[in-house]
Amino acid sequence: MIRRLILLLAASVLPALCQTEGPVKKSEKELQVRLLAEQFPPELGKVVLQFEKTQSEAIELPTNRLSDPVAVPSRGMNLRLLDKAVTLCPIKLPDEGKAFAVILVTAKPSGFKPIVVRTDDPSFKAGDVLFINRSEKTILGKLGTTPLVIKPNESAKSRPTGAVENTYYDIAFAIREQAGDKLISSSRWPVENDLRSYLFFFTNAEGRTTFRSVDEYLDAKKAQ
Repeated sequence: MIRRLILLLAASVLPALCQTEGPVKKSEKELQVRLLAEQFPPELGKVVLQFEKTQSEAIELPTNRLSDPVAVPSRGMNLRLLDKAVTLCPIKLPDEGKAFAVILVTAKPSGFKPIVVRTDDPSFKAGDVLFINRSEKTILGKLGTTPLVIKPNESAKSRPTGAVENTYYDIAFAIREQAGDKLISSSRWPVENDLRSYLFFFTNAEGRTTFRSVDEYLDAKKAQ
């Protein structure tokens, strides 16, 4: 009788143990951020995200791509230099969402101002662009058939419409000046089905308003 009881217990316990074997999956509640800086001098070294009791591993702060995802334990944190007790900015994530891009634009007298974008937002899809105007001019845009107006130090999400032959969009940007609107760029953008972008307008060393774009490639599920 005792032997039969032991066998029955083993039969019920072993399957449960087998189900727990293998790698532990990440919690669905885990938050993550990816960082992108408008500009960041390499000589400042790496940065960390500081929380109430812990901090992240060292991060190389990129300016030409989004960083790898960083798991964070809370929605509030500080960005600081790794090798110096210098806080670059506080970051507060929105209450909705689990995945975010934190776009770091320079702020006076020093440090950054974060623009937090929810990257798991179903409305932020492939082909969308976050325009960030860091110049001193109002930017005017023609995104295919979609108009765009962005004042200095403001940002806006938009997307081109009216593709030509379902292949490309006619894109033009201008700046608003007292003497009249001045064209700064005219080009064609391909129809994108697997990426979205972050586009910075800025004033270069020669005093001209120009722009640069950082693309974020999406997996098939996010691109839909």
